[in-house]
Amino acid sequence: MPRARAKPKEPPPPVGPTPDVKLTLDAPTQRGTWTMRVTNGGDVPLRLVADARLLVLEVTPRGAAKPVRCELPADMRPGDDMERPLVLPPGRSYVERFEPRLYCFGQHLLDALAQGSIVVGRLGWLGGNKTRPPFEVASIAGVEPELAPLKDIASPPIGLPSEPSATLETAPTRSPDDPDPATLTLRGPASIDAQLATGIGITVTLHNGGKRAVIVRLRPETLRFGVTAPLGPENCGWPLAPVAAMHELFSTVAPGGNADLSVLLNAYCPGKSFDEPGLVVVRPELDTRKASGADIALRTFDGRVVATSPVVVRLHQGLKHPRLQHPHLEPLPTAPTSSTPPAPSAAPAATWIPPLSSAPSR
Repeated sequence: MPRARAKPKEPPPPVGPTPDVKLTLDAPTQRGTWTMRVTNGGDVPLRLVADARLLVLEVTPRGAAKPVRCELPADMRPGDDMERPLVLPPGRSYVERFEPRLYCFGQHLLDALAQGSIVVGRLGWLGGNKTRPPFEVASIAGVEPELAPLKDIASPPIGLPSEPSATLETAPTRSPDDPDPATLTLRGPASIDAQLATGIGITVTLHNGGKRAVIVRLRPETLRFGVTAPLGPENCGWPLAPVAAMHELFSTVAPGGNADLSVLLNAYCPGKSFDEPGLVVVRPELDTRKASGADIALRTFDGRVVATSPVVVRLHQGLKHPRLQHPHLEPLPTAPTSSTPPAPSAAPAATWIPPLSSAPSR
């Protein structure tokens, strides 16, 4: 019986000079939007996989001996180097904004994004065979000299800046002359990793830090959520107004005690908040100003409590087909004339857009 022919091996990549490609990170805040920039400092154009989803952030908190590794889950990363290719000419840059909280997800990793932490970015495919594709940077066929491909590129380390503490203004919960005001705080989970946009459950906890029991209407109709999503902000509320007061609608929270309520976020947000995957920041709010128990002679909490910390949702798949965006070079600065003031620096040319393959099946 004749032997089957062995599959021919792929030719090894060229062994040439190393491309002069630099990756830099700009982190003006600890947890806000960051920017990555890839610049071709060489003399020949290169092929670049222009995709921030390939970033890996190595974050070393102050005083720590080893860094923690932050990256997107496998289903949010590109599978190969064909989704976002870009020709990067000499002296030009590719710029993309991204949310570090998408990568450093979960309480332990979120806590690493703090003042004084040192961050190194690595773009591409870490590990594996360095001589086999996919490559982050490669030569263009027919362009001389032919350069050695790179599986990944690393940025110089940067330090995260300090930030002023955010103050959250809320409506007063009682009149100033109330001798025994209620002391309530509201919180949700630090993070929710959601595969799908439907069925995202969130549990809010109301804590009574005062010295007396508080009667409060903690119900779905008294909750609201301020949502900031990839497509913009949205205020999400219960679709129906609170019904007339009844004793069974109110809960009593003892001094030092808690009351929990679990709801589905998509029941509150019928708009665009969960149309596209990415980072969704949710801030819960309790508003009982139109849900008083005064009509049935109950001394209830009739005020507003806003959660001091937001809930960070990492959404893997949105409700709609994600937009396909092709990468572009950073625009060249416009030369000022004698009659016009200098032009502001160009904004980054692209933001993180998930692949078509991440859309849910219909």
